[in-house]
Amino acid sequence: MRSNWRKTIAGIVAIAALIPCCLGTTAYAAPQSAADTVISAVMPELEEPMPSSQVDAQIAADVKAAISGTAGGLETIPTPNYAEDPDVVIPDGKPTQDGKLYYKIVSKKAQITGCAPGTTDLVIPDTIYDEEDEEDYPVTFIAAAAFYGNKELQTVTMPDGMVGIGANAFLGCTNLTSVSMPDSVASINGGAFCSCSNLTDIKLPASLYFVGDDAFSYCASLESITIPGNLTSIGSTMFANCAKLKTVVLEEGVQSIGSNAFYGCSSLDTVQFPESSCTRINANAFTYSGLSSIELPDSVTNVATAAFSHCQNLKTVKLSSGMTSLRKDTFAYSGLESIEIPDSITTIKSGVFAYCSNLKSVTLPQTLKQVDEIVFYSCGSLESIVLPDSLTKISDNLFYRCTSLNDVKFGANVNSIGASAFYGCTSLTEVNIPDTVTKLGQSAFAECTNVTKITVPDSVTDLGKWTFYNNANLTDVTIGNGVTNLDNYLFYRCNKLDNVTVPESVKKVGQYAFGGCTSMSNIQLPDSLESIDKCAFVDCDSLTNITIPKNVSSIGSNAFGYKVEKDTLVKGNDMTITGNESTAAKDYANANDITFDSLDPITTTNTTVPVATDTTVPVATDTTKTTEGSNSGTTETVPAGVVLYGDVNLDGRVDVTDCVLLNKAVAGSVQLDTAANKNADCNGNGEISSDDATVLMQFIVNLVKTLPYNG
Repeated sequence: MRSNWRKTIAGIVAIAALIPCCLGTTAYAAPQSAADTVISAVMPELEEPMPSSQVDAQIAADVKAAISGTAGGLETIPTPNYAEDPDVVIPDGKPTQDGKLYYKIVSKKAQITGCAPGTTDLVIPDTIYDEEDEEDYPVTFIAAAAFYGNKELQTVTMPDGMVGIGANAFLGCTNLTSVSMPDSVASINGGAFCSCSNLTDIKLPASLYFVGDDAFSYCASLESITIPGNLTSIGSTMFANCAKLKTVVLEEGVQSIGSNAFYGCSSLDTVQFPESSCTRINANAFTYSGLSSIELPDSVTNVATAAFSHCQNLKTVKLSSGMTSLRKDTFAYSGLESIEIPDSITTIKSGVFAYCSNLKSVTLPQTLKQVDEIVFYSCGSLESIVLPDSLTKISDNLFYRCTSLNDVKFGANVNSIGASAFYGCTSLTEVNIPDTVTKLGQSAFAECTNVTKITVPDSVTDLGKWTFYNNANLTDVTIGNGVTNLDNYLFYRCNKLDNVTVPESVKKVGQYAFGGCTSMSNIQLPDSLESIDKCAFVDCDSLTNITIPKNVSSIGSNAFGYKVEKDTLVKGNDMTITGNESTAAKDYANANDITFDSLDPITTTNTTVPVATDTTVPVATDTTKTTEGSNSGTTETVPAGVVLYGDVNLDGRVDVTDCVLLNKAVAGSVQLDTAANKNADCNGNGEISSDDATVLMQFIVNLVKTLPYNG
């Protein structure tokens, strides 16, 4: 989309107050090419971690910059500038015998070039007698700019035989109220009646076959117009900003409507199309018009960019069955409430319904193959959508900030969901991603603040940054086995998220991936995990203990145990990291002064412990730390039904791993089975509590010699 749309709506609306700007005999020319919409929302690509307040500022700045454009309007439509000219232009040519008109002879025919000062009601004769040539010449043409800026002229009657009116001939005749044109007139050149602000009615003759651009633009009092069938093409900005124009009748024979032809016709309510001749409506043809409904005949095959954009009164539209695509921004910023798209449509270009804030329902055909980005951008009233099976891709920003959207039915063949596709859809409560989808783009479901549960199927292999950013009510997430990377800011600020299933396929957790997940108290990281990036779990206030798999070889700075206060990273609440010796987990804990619980077995010389059957079983106590492979302690095979006090993990030995497990059981983060529960009763009182954990630790460090111990 081109940058000439990056203007404010206020600037577009202000064109009605601009001073006219056409000069001399140059035909008034409006822009010929239609501009495209710029609406996008690009989330930041942050490669270095930053405090959360800075992240918010960056997001706000990027979104504001990215969506600053508007849809479906022109930057300006200039009007003629006669303000610097004399009130009455001094005409060229000779005066007639009575001195009322000025004329010149071209190819044996008279062209009217002006009138005498003070003329209010002008009647142009059939012929003019030229004294010099002593000959009568037929009057056939009104020369370019003949009455340019004449503020005295009120009525004009043209003779039979008049065939043409030159460019800007009556431009700026602000008191002209009536023009009588004979059936002989074949052409009206550009700007001929532009800014005739008191002209209320004009009948175009059936003989007319050409009307130039801007011929009647800014005729502020014109109320109705009938376009004859011989005029096959309506010129660009032909009736632009005719603020009181209510009714337009296009007779059979009219084939195309030029760009901006009825731009800014704010009172326009009715357009009667020919039954079969009209095939094309050009860019911005009805932009900012007052249309409330439109029914396009089936002969129409092409409706160009932004043709009906900013029609805020437009409620209903019947599209032509001859159309195969909807062009960019066709109905952007309109008042549409519902629309049914015919089966003939296979493509919907970007921005077609962008900012249609009243649009509640859309019916998409099963023939639809392509829907481009931002088609439903900020359609705040859209409640549900059924995506056809023919659609394989959900484009970027497709439903961006559709805040009422609560029901989405995906087609059977969709394989990708684009960046920010459902960003800010705050009425969504559950997202069921089909198992045909392989990619979720950046920010695809960000700011969906009422979504509570998300399941990412095994088919998804690409999970973009920010995908679930700031889903404030998200509590439950299941990630499929196809995902290998939990990308940056994936669940950033999902502050109610507590239950996350991370598959064994995941190898990396990106920066801020779980930042701000303040309710997360537990997460099971898979053995496949190899690296954890900077600030991955920053501001996870409830996460006081985490077990890091031994395959993790890289942990970024501030990954665990930190929070943001006043844009500064500081140590958070007390935290414990559980892991293996000689690993990145141990190194990170030491470097950041975080408590570390080792998963490696600790062995020493044997001692005896009475068991429930009044026998003794040799176990290991804590004097020397060794690796699992060099364990020299004694392991006892325990018969079924025998209680070995302190052997909480039922491996036939008592060591620090039993302490870790017992502490987790006391904290409620794990459940022990019946056998483990009996072994955990280290003080022999029949209950499991922190007292048992204390006794077990005393036993392991050799302060207690036998278990159970209730001293």
